[in-house]
Amino acid sequence: MGIFSFTDKSTMYFPGCYSQAHARDKVENYKKILRKLGINPVIAEEKLCCGKILEEAGYEKNFRKIARKNLSLLRENKIKKIIVSDPKCFLSFSADYKNTLPDWDIVCEFILETILRKLLENPKIIVNTFLEQVTYYDSCYLSRSLNIEDCPRALLKLLGYQLEELEFNPKENLCCGSCGGLNITNKDLSEKICSYFIKELKRRNIKKLIVSSHEDYNLIKTTLQKEDLQEKIQVVDFSDILCKSLGIKLE
Repeated sequence: MGIFSFTDKSTMYFPGCYSQAHARDKVENYKKILRKLGINPVIAEEKLCCGKILEEAGYEKNFRKIARKNLSLLRENKIKKIIVSDPKCFLSFSADYKNTLPDWDIVCEFILETILRKLLENPKIIVNTFLEQVTYYDSCYLSRSLNIEDCPRALLKLLGYQLEELEFNPKENLCCGSCGGLNITNKDLSEKICSYFIKELKRRNIKKLIVSSHEDYNLIKTTLQKEDLQEKIQVVDFSDILCKSLGIKLE
């Protein structure tokens, strides 16, 4: 078997290495969501890596090598568009690859943008709406680097949720400690940053936090459990609430 599953589609869904390894249930959620929306993309297998972790660690030569190899693979498989659910990978494909490869010509779209567009085209797909107050937490990669702030909020409002914002706007939001590979290179510092972030949630009396990054989700959830706060503050992955709204069984 090659890098890709057997299909002749020109669109690929790219979950990312971290999600494939540590959030398989969320990846399966997104596969079901895409199918529900009438999108049947090629699925990237686990061994296909965007290389962002190397770029963040300073291995620029290795990153360029992986980027060039990936472009060749995509072209060989006639892939013209990538739908990405990992914010780190999305930054890599949509920004870093453009700066690294002059001939990079693959369209890249964050999965929440894809879903929002499809639901606006056919809102009848939404079978459940929830009149519940929630807080959306911006991934640093999405808000600080890519200006993807309005899309997740518009999607939540479309599903019926009422938004309560944190004190800092998306561009200055508190980091939860998962970005830049910190949860790998300095786990203790990463957990301390996350603990500080949770103190802000407690101060604002946040009950339910929606996140779009699986690394953010796992770190916040683990820290809440360590501090015995999982009953007071609920962290929820975006794919879970989308499945509930679309009538899809959760993994």
